Amino acid sequence: MSIYAVNKLCREALRDVTFRAALKRDPQAAIVSLPLTDEERAALLRGDVAWLYARGAHPFLLAYLTRWELFGLTVPLYSERIRTAHEPVHTE
Repeated sequence: MSIYAVNKLCREALRDVTFRAALKRDPQAAIVSLPLTDEERAALLRGDVAWLYARGAHPFLLAYLTRWELFGLTVPLYSERIRTAHEPVHTE
């Protein structure tokens, strides 16, 4: 997995205004050249922070995405989704 690339993307979204604008305008095109797996790319595009967190992405860095509502993530939506990563899985 290239979770490092996911964490770096979050950091760059905070620091690089041009990259952040590209993510806002066309997220799919903005991440096409990044060294992400297909699963990571799909999770980012659907804003699936729980999936990314479960595979090692840092929740603090993922939360940067909410500042500009990148990948459709708002603070309430991020909070709801990241909590699911902490809920125990019930099997019966």
